[in-house]
Amino acid sequence: MEMESKKKKINLHIPDDIIFNILCRLPPKLLARFKCVCKSWQSFANQHKYHNQKLILFSSNTIQSIDFEADEIKAVDLDIPFKVSSNPILGIASCNGLLCILTEREGLVIWNPLIGRYKRVSNTSEYINFGFWYDHYADNYKIVRFMRFLDDPNSESRASYSAEIYSQKSNSWQQKEILPSQIFYITDSLFGFLVNETLYWKILYMNNDKKYIYAVLSFDTLNEKFDVIISPDNVHVFGLGVFKGHLCTVEPHTAGHIEMWAREVGKNQNWIKFMNLPPFERKSLSHYWVPICSMKEDEILVCERKLLFSLPRQRNYEFFLYNPEAKTYKKFHICDTMMHLIHQITYTDSFVSP
Repeated sequence: MEMESKKKKINLHIPDDIIFNILCRLPPKLLARFKCVCKSWQSFANQHKYHNQKLILFSSNTIQSIDFEADEIKAVDLDIPFKVSSNPILGIASCNGLLCILTEREGLVIWNPLIGRYKRVSNTSEYINFGFWYDHYADNYKIVRFMRFLDDPNSESRASYSAEIYSQKSNSWQQKEILPSQIFYITDSLFGFLVNETLYWKILYMNNDKKYIYAVLSFDTLNEKFDVIISPDNVHVFGLGVFKGHLCTVEPHTAGHIEMWAREVGKNQNWIKFMNLPPFERKSLSHYWVPICSMKEDEILVCERKLLFSLPRQRNYEFFLYNPEAKTYKKFHICDTMMHLIHQITYTDSFVSP
């Protein structure tokens, strides 16, 4: 009888690689429930990286998330755990599932919408432009912020930017440097576009001929060095964005069509023209389109923006789907409940704690 009972015993052990292969297929919210089963599952979830690119839309008091891989594509309100009714949102950057949010009265907050945790990292809003990234070598999340101050209180034309860097590990800010005085203004977007460990902002810059031109301010996050990128004469920096892992700029023409340029990755880093968008009905000469991301069937989600010369406030945007094969546009309704959209960014879920 004892031998028969031993034969009937079933080995219930499942190898970890099989379990982890199952866990990685779970949606984020479901995986979050299984983190408490054991330490190995919690460790796996914390290190797991999702590749489901989402779109984050935000206004002064609302943040919405759109999952393009969901059965129904719609904007879902995120439950913001800190006050924004009397502390409006000015800008948001994302990195590895964390959102770095600049608010008008209480400065910067790092928040993970998936796990609901957040951390205030500054209590001042004097610094209006910023960038957010992950230092792989130091395993550290960092923020760079800028403050514009007048060299001469009686002259708006004489101003400079100072830069400070925040370290999550030390939970402290450190003065970095004063940027070149030729940088007159950081325009359009409050947050920097992160591409291949470099942050980029569009700037109004005084060149050697004492003329103001649009250029790009870059910040190499590996060696923490700033640089100014002057584009060639045939490339005009009108609006910056990120598309398929490349920094890109768009240039509208009076004939109605739009040229899209991308900066190469590597040693050359030349600007190359990779797409022409056919004419569309622009509301004004200050309106232009920026590619957001690729959709199903190779369609491209583009956003209509307006060229601004001051701090972004509430303004309405419209989204369109562009079909490169048919060269056609169609309006894409995704945010009926948000009346005053400020900006949009791409985002992926993670369990990283701020």
